Amino acid sequence: MQFDPIFSVAIQSSLALGLIHGINPCGHSWLVLTPFVVGNKSGKHVSYLTISFITGTITACLALGASLGAISLLIPPDLQWYIEVSTAILLIVLGMILIIKPNMLHRHEHGGHCHHACAPPSNTTKTRGLLLFGIGFVNMIIPCPTVAIMYGYALDSGNVLNATLVFAAYAFTTGITIAAVIYAIYRVSELLRTLQQSWIETAIMRTAGLVTVVFSLVSIYQL
Repeated sequence: MQFDPIFSVAIQSSLALGLIHGINPCGHSWLVLTPFVVGNKSGKHVSYLTISFITGTITACLALGASLGAISLLIPPDLQWYIEVSTAILLIVLGMILIIKPNMLHRHEHGGHCHHACAPPSNTTKTRGLLLFGIGFVNMIIPCPTVAIMYGYALDSGNVLNATLVFAAYAFTTGITIAAVIYAIYRVSELLRTLQQSWIETAIMRTAGLVTVVFSLVSIYQL
């Protein structure tokens, strides 16, 4: 099988951005889980809710990767180069926006409220798990800017398996990081206040922008 350098870079970028996305204090990651976790005395329930959310995210990632990879197969070969260059340029612009104005494309409040429709306290753990699965799924269908690289690569890949693997890599590190943060919050409530400092998200989004720009420049260089 021929080595694809862009696929290799896309996988590495997806793994890095998954870590960034997982630790980012926003409604696309661990923050949506905190209303269910803080004050919960049952480690079993916390684990079930966390797994439900992560499973929804992974399911959406795999579905997106497969569908976008399939769409890329329909692009005529004579247009492929122009689409790849256009995608890379758009990603560079997006990355520069994230570096210069990190909150421009990803604004939300840190008031401690739930950013999605949270289940009321009377709901059962199973119902909350289903809700969190749905939230995790929708969060990937309507993603934050850190996932732009995966969208761009999948549409340019011309390969369903490669596109799916790139999204899977992102989901894998996102899931691991979210699980680690939620476990730490469950064990040490003080961490919740620490991670919600506004400067943390600014630094994270700028890092995501830098990774996006580097990936895009490498993509253009390899064309």
